[in-house]
Amino acid sequence: MPIYEPKDYEDVIARIQKKVIEKNIKMGECPSESQIKAFEKSCNIQLPQAYRMFLKSVGNGCDCADFHLNRLENLEQRDLSHPFMLEEAWIWEDDDRDNDVIREEMQTKVFQGEIELIDFGDCDCYNLIVSGKCRGEVWNFSDVGVQPCCERQDFLGWFELWLDYQDKTDYFKDYVYEED
Repeated sequence: MPIYEPKDYEDVIARIQKKVIEKNIKMGECPSESQIKAFEKSCNIQLPQAYRMFLKSVGNGCDCADFHLNRLENLEQRDLSHPFMLEEAWIWEDDDRDNDVIREEMQTKVFQGEIELIDFGDCDCYNLIVSGKCRGEVWNFSDVGVQPCCERQDFLGWFELWLDYQDKTDYFKDYVYEED
């Protein structure tokens, strides 16, 4: 499932709604437009269209055995207008530069323009990029680096992939790591 085109959002949302019902997934109550706008104003951004449509049509987070999608009201409200600057994976654990340079670059390129969708623990989470060139994509954040999900996914593709495969979802299928 690639990044969907806006013209396909309504069909994708309908498909997701059907799968949520079939799988008996309890979604949080959909926020109002004014609640979404208040969040956006407090963070100085407009959420990606696909995510906004999901919030308004499918639900506001969910709690399943292996998947706890954050609710809008539980997201950290901070200035998100500074863009997420990466376009490709960056494994800083393998970066040979000085640690101070790496930390500075992490702050100015990575930890901005993104919101946490789900935290699996052990420094492993999935974040929605809300500003920058990769706006709308879901990326994996860990203690060793960041990368887009397998085949690049927007929020709808990422969530639908989970609906289809749940705990068997391989978000790293397109990444091959070399052994030392």
